[in-house]
Amino acid sequence: MVLGEINAAVSLIERLSRWLSRKAPPETVAGRFVRLFEAHGVHRNQISRLIGNGLTLAHLQSDQALIPALSDELLDSAASLFAIRREWLDGASDQIYPLHDFYKQPEAFVEFIQGLRGQETGNLRGVVFSSSSKRHEETALVVLEEEMGAVGNQAIHRYYFCHNWFFNYWKSRAYLAACVASAWKRDINLMGREVPIAFIRKYSNGTRFLEYRLDGALPNDGMPWYPEDMALKPAHFLKGFDAHEEDADRLGLSLWLDLESRGLMDTELPYTAVREAFEAALRRTSPATPSP
Repeated sequence: MVLGEINAAVSLIERLSRWLSRKAPPETVAGRFVRLFEAHGVHRNQISRLIGNGLTLAHLQSDQALIPALSDELLDSAASLFAIRREWLDGASDQIYPLHDFYKQPEAFVEFIQGLRGQETGNLRGVVFSSSSKRHEETALVVLEEEMGAVGNQAIHRYYFCHNWFFNYWKSRAYLAACVASAWKRDINLMGREVPIAFIRKYSNGTRFLEYRLDGALPNDGMPWYPEDMALKPAHFLKGFDAHEEDADRLGLSLWLDLESRGLMDTELPYTAVREAFEAALRRTSPATPSP
């Protein structure tokens, strides 16, 4: 009797194991379409109000009813509406968001945000996330949030991910400071948050939705800091440079001054003698001239 019960228990465990090991069925295009809207704070029954394109409430009652309505035009409209990749909607890729890389290209960042300014319907703001790691990996991420419409009284946003920032590397820090300064000059408030490296790893490849809250999904995790200070105060610009990088302070300050001469460190914030402060900091890093 005991042996029979043991065998029955083993058999049950084996069946449960096989059941748990089964892969979940692949997500349908209809499932991804609905998840895209819900991830941005739009309830399933509100989708037709936001996107139109002949979509009705009847189409949204089930994924099966929705499939016949999902034309290429509608899918393109949904991808454009939330600035995500159509390939993700198609189920052909796990990457949801396109990644924007402005390392060594601060002028391209200016063009990018000016383009957003030209098409926006509401507020544009963002967060600069910074971290540290013993690995050679990205340690900063900029996330921009653009208000692009509303359902009733609820504002709806789209998001942009600017990656490939190595926060403790002098060259990356200088170009990041130029991007931050350019944003502030155009009245785009970029907050700063210091976060664990796991946060950067989670979002820097564009394969995850941000976590939606009542008023949007722009993260506010981590300890606050002021990214605009990188363009205003030498001590803040130099803070945390990689100690193993020879002449990092001198090289970083020299690049800062070069970018400033090109008009890329102007925040239009009420600070004076900023360039003079960075020039003085550079002189302090230079070796003393030997006496004749």
